[in-house]
Amino acid sequence: MLQDLFHDVRQAIRPLRRAPRNTLISIAILGLGIGANTAMFSAINHVLLRPLPFPDASRLMRVRDQITGADGFPHAFNMSPATIIGLQNYASVFQGIVAMGADNMTLFGRELPTRLSVVLQAGDVDTTLAVPPMFGRGFSADEQGRGLDSGVALVSHALWQTQLGGTSSVVGSTIRLDNREFTVIGVMPPMYAFPYDAQVWLPFRLDLADQSHDFAVWGRLRRGVTASQARADLDAAAARIRADVPALLPSYSLEMMTMRENVTGTQDAPLRALSAIVAFLLLIACVNVSTLSLARAVARRREFAVRAALGATPASLARQLLIESLVLAACGCVAGLVAAIWIAPLTGRLIPSVLSEQLGLATLHTDWSVAAFAVAVSVVSAVVAGVAPALGSWRTDPRAVLTEGGRSIGGGTGRRLFASLVVGEIALTLTLVAGAGLMVENFLRLQSMPLGFDARGLLAIELTPDTNRYAAGAPRASLIRRIVDATSSAPGVVSAAVTTVNPLGGGTWGAPVVTERAAAHDPNAAVNVNHRLITPTLFETMGIRLLKGRAFTDQDRAGGQMVAIVSDRMARRLWPDEHPIGQRIRIARPDRPWLTVVGIAADVSDSHDPGVPLETWYLPYDQQADTPAAEHVYIMVRSHGDPLTMVPSVQRAIARVDPTLASYKPVAMDQYRSESINRERVSAAFILAFGAFGLLLAGLGVYGVMTFSVAQRTAEFGVRLALGARMADILPLVLKRSAVLVGSGLAIGTGAAIALNRVLASVLTEVSALDLVSLTGAALCIAVTAGVACVLPALAAGRLDPTQALKVE
Repeated sequence: MLQDLFHDVRQAIRPLRRAPRNTLISIAILGLGIGANTAMFSAINHVLLRPLPFPDASRLMRVRDQITGADGFPHAFNMSPATIIGLQNYASVFQGIVAMGADNMTLFGRELPTRLSVVLQAGDVDTTLAVPPMFGRGFSADEQGRGLDSGVALVSHALWQTQLGGTSSVVGSTIRLDNREFTVIGVMPPMYAFPYDAQVWLPFRLDLADQSHDFAVWGRLRRGVTASQARADLDAAAARIRADVPALLPSYSLEMMTMRENVTGTQDAPLRALSAIVAFLLLIACVNVSTLSLARAVARRREFAVRAALGATPASLARQLLIESLVLAACGCVAGLVAAIWIAPLTGRLIPSVLSEQLGLATLHTDWSVAAFAVAVSVVSAVVAGVAPALGSWRTDPRAVLTEGGRSIGGGTGRRLFASLVVGEIALTLTLVAGAGLMVENFLRLQSMPLGFDARGLLAIELTPDTNRYAAGAPRASLIRRIVDATSSAPGVVSAAVTTVNPLGGGTWGAPVVTERAAAHDPNAAVNVNHRLITPTLFETMGIRLLKGRAFTDQDRAGGQMVAIVSDRMARRLWPDEHPIGQRIRIARPDRPWLTVVGIAADVSDSHDPGVPLETWYLPYDQQADTPAAEHVYIMVRSHGDPLTMVPSVQRAIARVDPTLASYKPVAMDQYRSESINRERVSAAFILAFGAFGLLLAGLGVYGVMTFSVAQRTAEFGVRLALGARMADILPLVLKRSAVLVGSGLAIGTGAAIALNRVLASVLTEVSALDLVSLTGAALCIAVTAGVACVLPALAAGRLDPTQALKVE
């Protein structure tokens, strides 16, 4: 049996060696198709299948507070200390629960004060996340119970190397964060910065009265707990939490998702969309190779007829062609792995930042699963590419072939096979190009989407005042006013202001709000909106248009009338038939004060994430300085030139207010805008290249088939030309059949493209399920390409020399 296989392989190599050009073309086509799919699988494997750096990560769940608004949709939020304590008391399905809150502290004792990303962690982190320090130890139960008063800290590997000397003697040393000293007890593993790009982890004690912090919460399910059991347990826990916390709305519940869903979110959408489209590229490559193989089989029909006359069975001939396809695919697999190694670094740019920057999963690697995928794809490709030639040889009649001289491929069967391949290739190419057009259009719309503000010349720089030095309320409000004044007077600064959220930053503060009229009728009538605290000059600084009413002024301070400005979309949603100015609105809790709407601002695009609300309200920073949202701010600075050149000037201005304040993460907003759609840009570049290659393959495939078809009818055309036919008479004979095949392929491809585009539209943000522009454009591209591919052989047929044509057997 093995000897027969080796014999078949040797037999398969011989015809491939006799036609080296076609063989190399087939290997290159398959290699690129296999390589592109292998590279995409490598990225998918990295994002969706590669184990997360947590033991038994499938049992790790993210839990969030959730409120169902008046729109009927649930809106999830980070949890408060009160709801976390309730979860710890009432949820029995978790083996351990850990809460982590983001903070920023200034590291002193080095050359310059450095602002660090600090995570406050409460609960059983060792049982829940179970990621031990690289060396040193984790927090003890006593230290976790005492919280910050325990005076201990864990530091990241990067901070240890860059700021703390990079030696093991760091364990037991002290660092000063803000006005506290902490003893370093451990260094976390390399590339681990979870969550919030953490550089330092501190133990924290939850307090029911604490309303200044919110936390991301994870729980580890007990072994054997099913999803339905966990859901039922959380529903029961939410009901008891509602009873304990009167401020919660009746629609309050708990949301649960897996750790994988939590860390990838919607960021894997471009990767999924690109993978679906690249699969069509491989199908096109297989059909193209199948066409070449079928043409080669036609040329060898005389050989097959002789072998059949000598006793070879149809099955053995078909097997021989399939083995030839397997040999081609094996070579294509090698070429594909080489191509995948080249493409993989580019697909690595599609990896979600949480995986690459916080969990240390930045580097794509080719493991056994990627290699196995490449082999599997190669085998499938060989079968797909070898089916048509095998079918064409199945009904070989030796006497008929030897009699006709081997000119045709079995009459109607052969013509139908060629026709099917042409129709299939055109349909697949239309699907590929339409999908590519949809992804490119999605990127172009994101790129050209009005931001609602002017990003040119705008600098954003972050600042988190020390809560111990600047308590919530008046001290914090006074500090921000002085920083804005100092920054505004810095050389080169046109204007400056403060906001609590960078609209392009990806993160957001949300708030459930309710109008006065809605609250009187339905206590659940909350609408989730973007929550922004701003200083009076923000609209002027960012270039946000005020459509109606007035902007905030220095008189909108604590103790005065509570006011708000709402976005245009929010105004139209909440007061569609009323004038919004003068209406009253509040956060959907009975203890929160009513705010009077004094202005309507133009809509601002917020990070483009599907889960981010479209409506926004703005509140005066002074009036909300005692709330958690006021702890962290972005200083927005407008200048005439390159905004990054203003960073030293802004930092000096802040230092004049307080030299202990450390600003950080300065970004030019126009550059930040460009980086915020980087995944879509990379996806669009990939798909343009793959779409162009698919279009080229389709054109070559149609051209090859039509050339072969003309060659088969050479004698017929010679007779027609000898009897007086002209080129104008020959062209319609070729083009009529070509038009039928191309039209059939476009019709079938349109249906397939519509189906694929529905799938793509579900993971893209700015396109609809039925996009006629991309579909029509793709169809025109295919029609033009196929038309050119058909016209060239038709023109060649019309220029035939009748004398030479009649000599063809």
